[in-house]
Amino acid sequence: MSYFNRNKWWAIAFLLLIALNLAMLGAFWLVRDKGPGRGIDPKSGVVDFLVKELGFDSTQKQKLISLREEHQQKMMGIRKNNREAKDAFFDLLQKPDTPDSVIQKAAKESARYDEEKDIVTFHHFQQIRNLCTETQQRKFDAVIQQVLRMIAPPQTGKPQGPPPHGRPEGMHDGPPSGDDHRGPPPPQQ
Repeated sequence: MSYFNRNKWWAIAFLLLIALNLAMLGAFWLVRDKGPGRGIDPKSGVVDFLVKELGFDSTQKQKLISLREEHQQKMMGIRKNNREAKDAFFDLLQKPDTPDSVIQKAAKESARYDEEKDIVTFHHFQQIRNLCTETQQRKFDAVIQQVLRMIAPPQTGKPQGPPPHGRPEGMHDGPPSGDDHRGPPPPQQ
């Protein structure tokens, strides 16, 4: 019987360790979603930042929240139109002989919504600046670039555009020219 009791305690210890591991994994999973920068509305983070940095009173804060909601509504409509315009633009790929004039018109339509987003956002921040007292406006002017970085979409993948110091060695825009002094590539083994 002592053999059974000894194994029973090992089985209980083993099950207890499994339960503790599952609890820890669950806790990490829940904390991960609520950690810094996660699980909070980035826009409310901007509101809290502006309220704190500019020293807004409760009336200014309420107006700021109202302006933010109005701005979000406008931006949702613009984003929807922009998505539809971009879809229409890339649908042109299915038509092999699409004239350049049609492609340019579709590209301009899509770009128009990007411009509209910028203008609506500019006016939004103008309205916020107008909420400020003269002292708060100077603070606003000092932190606006930081706010714009906070609301910018996160960069994913590789950065767009050319490398910071030109192309990597060996990469060319066209066929090799006759004045390339590097010689042929080494033979493959």
